[in-house]
Amino acid sequence: MSQSNQQAAPRTVLVTGAAGGMAAGINQKLIEQGHTVICADLIFEKVQAEAVRLKSLEGNAFPLELDVSKVDSIRAAMQQLKDQSLNVDVIVNAAGILDRKSMADHDDESFQNVMLVNLVGPFNLIRLLSPGMVSRGWGRIINISSIAARNGYPFPSYASSKAGLSNLTRSLINDFWGTGVTVHNICPGLVNTPMADPHLIENAEKRIPTGAAVQPEEIGQAVVFLMQDAAASLNGSDFVMDGGVTSYFQLFER
Repeated sequence: MSQSNQQAAPRTVLVTGAAGGMAAGINQKLIEQGHTVICADLIFEKVQAEAVRLKSLEGNAFPLELDVSKVDSIRAAMQQLKDQSLNVDVIVNAAGILDRKSMADHDDESFQNVMLVNLVGPFNLIRLLSPGMVSRGWGRIINISSIAARNGYPFPSYASSKAGLSNLTRSLINDFWGTGVTVHNICPGLVNTPMADPHLIENAEKRIPTGAAVQPEEIGQAVVFLMQDAAASLNGSDFVMDGGVTSYFQLFER
């Protein structure tokens, strides 16, 4: 396969939650493929450091302060992008809150905060940035959901927010019908980020059929693939990356 067939044309990609963790692997793969990355997150100093790291890899990267839970912050960020003549071709909604409270332990604010970041924020970001994609006749919206969207999960606010995000993605097919913009869910299982507890990872991997947690770079590779011409017919699907956890039922000990 030739290099031209393997790589997507260079695009400008906005990644939320870009300061580290899972998103760092996504940023890395995008830079390796020659794309421009807009690193967006709540704390500017952190995304600035990430942009510096990506530039050290001879990539194009720009830091952007963004609170996805606030529509005014999204509008301000859009103005900054306009001032820098940056047109967003791809949105990767990777920002998220994992709140481990049970339903009984939640209060009004804690539940709303999860919904604002995990569901309302992506909705508003897509709503406000996608008209530019439509006008240019090409775009990709890639939402980082979770296997928690597909099964019962012990953290109800997180699970319900991710289920909402996954169904938002499928519903948006109607809004982008025939526009050249496609929408996708990536649903990771356990991700081995630098901040993850190694003991937790080791124990959890015993219950994963492949025997390994997902690496952030694997998610980045999936994002890169969805931007390629070879993925042009993929639209509205869930890409489950969990080592087989959601396909495996175990009633008895092996």
